Amino acid sequence: MKTMKNKRVVITGPTSGIGKEIAIGLAALGAELILACRDIEKGRQAAAEIAKRTGSSNAVVMHIDTSSQQSIRDFAREFRRKYRRLDALINNAGGNRGTLPKVSSADGIELTFATNVLGYFLLTQELLDLLEKSTPARIVNVASTYASDLDLDDLQFERRPFESFKVYAQSKACNRMLTWALARRLDGSGVTANAMAPGLIAETGLYRNAPAELVGRLRQYGAGRTSAEGADTAVWLASSPEVEGVSGKFFEDRRVIRCEFRNRKAEEKLWGICEELVRQKPSQK
Repeated sequence: MKTMKNKRVVITGPTSGIGKEIAIGLAALGAELILACRDIEKGRQAAAEIAKRTGSSNAVVMHIDTSSQQSIRDFAREFRRKYRRLDALINNAGGNRGTLPKVSSADGIELTFATNVLGYFLLTQELLDLLEKSTPARIVNVASTYASDLDLDDLQFERRPFESFKVYAQSKACNRMLTWALARRLDGSGVTANAMAPGLIAETGLYRNAPAELVGRLRQYGAGRTSAEGADTAVWLASSPEVEGVSGKFFEDRRVIRCEFRNRKAEEKLWGICEELVRQKPSQK
């Protein structure tokens, strides 16, 4: 029987939807959870719900804003100060602007790209040394089958018209591509990196700013898929002996599925762009 007893897991975006259900699933397996969240009070509420539903009170709330590079670095510095081991990192926090206009992060980067793509990228880099020291260790990137509109020469929609759901779809393509590039770099290290798709869940917080008509269509298309069902594959990837040593794959419903964005040249180009963006100082705008 799989267990996560004595395993430490960092999960971002654990206060609602899929993220909270992933946290609950791992807590039920005995994992020690680090709930990395932007809203500390919501984090405490999530920790209380996790304890109520699983009987586990082994969850620590820590602050992070995954749209802010400084916040990510501050989180990683505090984590390394407190802990010497990390068994799994689940990059889940993300956003969708819905009908809201384009805005920039504190670093002067389009907010969805900053949160959904650079947030995954930088947090992983900041914690990678601990993961490598804790092998075997796992990285799970929550992506989506809803992925399209990739333009590596216009990742921040400076040339194209800003359409929030295209921006979101591009970010999810990037999540997959960075996972493949990361898996190559981790080959032989004892750390695995996989991406997963939770399926279409209209109730997730990602659609809080979406038009009511769109949410209605999503509910109809999603056929009642719950956040817990969407979280299942991520919990499995973080915990199951069945995927020990498996890396660089894209999963949905615990099965490997095809990714149309597999292109080593494009993946490496995206990796280089992300490296440059996390080296830049915040914009003074």
